[in-house]
Amino acid sequence: MKKVLVYFHEKYMTPSGGPSGYLYNLKTYLEKTGSCASATAGAKKKEGTSETAGAPVDAGTGATETGGARSDKNTEVELQFLNDREFHSSLSFKMKNAAHRVFRSDRSLSDVGKRVGQIFFESEQEGPYDLSRFDAVHFHSTADMFTQKKNLEHYEGKVILTSHTPKAPHLEWIEDMAGAGGRPHDPDGRNDAGISEKERALLASTKEWDEYAFSRADYLIFPCREAEEPYFHTWEDYPKFRKEEKIFYLPTGTGKRVPKKTRQQIRKELHIPEENFVICFVGRHNSVKGYDRLKEIFQELQNRRRRNDLPDLKDSREHTKIPEVTVLCCGKEGAIAPASSGNWIEDGWTVDAASYVQAADLFILPNKETYFDLAFLETMSIGKTSLLSKTGGNKVFSGMEDRGIYLFDTKEDAISLIYRIMNEDPVVREEKEEAQRVLFEKEYTMEKFVPRYMEILEKILRADGENRNT
Repeated sequence: MKKVLVYFHEKYMTPSGGPSGYLYNLKTYLEKTGSCASATAGAKKKEGTSETAGAPVDAGTGATETGGARSDKNTEVELQFLNDREFHSSLSFKMKNAAHRVFRSDRSLSDVGKRVGQIFFESEQEGPYDLSRFDAVHFHSTADMFTQKKNLEHYEGKVILTSHTPKAPHLEWIEDMAGAGGRPHDPDGRNDAGISEKERALLASTKEWDEYAFSRADYLIFPCREAEEPYFHTWEDYPKFRKEEKIFYLPTGTGKRVPKKTRQQIRKELHIPEENFVICFVGRHNSVKGYDRLKEIFQELQNRRRRNDLPDLKDSREHTKIPEVTVLCCGKEGAIAPASSGNWIEDGWTVDAASYVQAADLFILPNKETYFDLAFLETMSIGKTSLLSKTGGNKVFSGMEDRGIYLFDTKEDAISLIYRIMNEDPVVREEKEEAQRVLFEKEYTMEKFVPRYMEILEKILRADGENRNT
């Protein structure tokens, strides 16, 4: 049996976006199906180990001794997850938080370097950490991987990386550190346009993390070929580190989302008239996620309504009046201010985004760059007419208007499609949304994802990953 360490701290696995949600879904599914030995309580503490939540922990690795996971009885691979102990995976979060505080203050850039350096030094004092008993280590952050640079010098197993970000990871780090989510997106996609002097100075060191991780990784896992697009756009050196033979494509999976509240309950709580056409946005309120683009679309819809510059909507039954549009946003607010309108509603971060999506008439994903959006997969599980920017991983869904999935290039395209969707017969729309749910069940459930993931790991662990993506 081959052992693979999923290098991401369990305490950061949450029902959210990015690697936290991706791995939360994986671990939760394995535990729910009995494929993961979650019944670790009662395991005996062995000499040279410590106990966390009742599970014996190898003092050399920090991984749970009994937390193995298999997709089925016949698989050749066992997964293990980092336990709750303060371990290296939390270092990237510590560095991000420390740097964020410095950027928010008047302190100098050298203070950022000192604090990050201190965290790296502290990590080395906790070691050495022996990864040798694992046949492979799967990292989900370039920063995490960089913290293990010393330990990976002589590691003979396979090193796997899934990066998750909708642009070069070091650029997302800069954005998070500086709290600069409102910075205008660079239309030319260059990696250092429009940033402050302090951010520019830090780019050199954070870029090193990505350069190390992408060059040291034996294999890269992306959800689809189109998900690489942001890296070509935002990181001019990416082609230097990309090798076709290193790459596997694994479509993301998620669990079916079940709304906790009805459409009527949500609309009543938020005082949204039943006749309003509601557009729902779920995600971080920053430029790469297209939050500013959504504001522009909404403001143009409002302006056209004020000018009475509206198309005549007709269906088979009657002449239809253009409804008022309400935008309903879920997610952490950032530096971009929301639209100043009573028809723009911010409801913050929620674990029940499904209820808000269900209460809407349209889900929108206006990203300027797209990796492969987990929020959209969750929306598909509900079945909701969706409008996506024609970027990155969204392109996988091109030509699927018969499943209620529409793609747009420009603001004008988006507005035309919104009016078109408003004009659609509700019965036809429901039929398309049902087809969308069928597509989800066929391709994007955890039942589909886990066996595919295990198969890729098996390929990587035997014969150096021959016959990839077949």
